[in-house]
Amino acid sequence: MTEKHEHVSDADAGFVLSTLEPDQLAEAKRIGVPRRRLRGGELALLWALRIYVVFMLAIVLWQAWIATR
Repeated sequence: MTEKHEHVSDADAGFVLSTLEPDQLAEAKRIGVPRRRLRGGELALLWALRIYVVFMLAIVLWQAWIATR
């Protein structure tokens, strides 16, 4: 018997999850979701956000240090 894997929409997945019993829902949540492969633009955006956070953290620490002098 061959299995067909059809794409399930978010609405369908939400409906199925809302109709599960609590123990069935717990089992469904236990199944891991693989990491998504990010493309170049997405990776660049995430790295830019990381750099921005580190930069802003440095500014806040600098300002706190200046204020306590």
